[in-house]
Amino acid sequence: PDAKGLRDLHTLLSRPGTDIPCAVLLNPAGGDVVVAARSMGGDPVLDEEAKARYRRRLDRLDTEIDRAAAAGDDARAAAYDRERAALLEELRAAAGLAGRDRRLGDEAERARKTVTARIRDSLRKLDRLHPPLAAHLRATVTTGVACCYTPDGTVWRL
Repeated sequence: PDAKGLRDLHTLLSRPGTDIPCAVLLNPAGGDVVVAARSMGGDPVLDEEAKARYRRRLDRLDTEIDRAAAAGDDARAAAYDRERAALLEELRAAAGLAGRDRRLGDEAERARKTVTARIRDSLRKLDRLHPPLAAHLRATVTTGVACCYTPDGTVWRL
């Protein structure tokens, strides 16, 4: 049966000993692939210092918008308002569910979970059809942010 997990396994078997990022397995044709370094996984998109600077700038912009409006300078007020909207959008983008910090590398983690599940599901199906093959692949395929097939001497013709 055709399945994405089988295509992932095909890619891994065709490049033995090569770490292949999950983002590449998810999007083998290329395009907008997000490949995050393993070290990026825990860092917030904006740290506390950056958020504090954004808030201070927002306070100054509110003051400048009021001054420009009081002076009748609508163009300047509009420019400050556009900057304010852009800063607020950055703050919103840096926040996840319930306002918690969004973390760098979330895309890599989602890709890891998706590819791992696809491969696991395919191996489960292979268990029913060809148990020795499924056992071999479980022993030689590693999953993580990058996946790899480390052969045990078996040569595959793909």
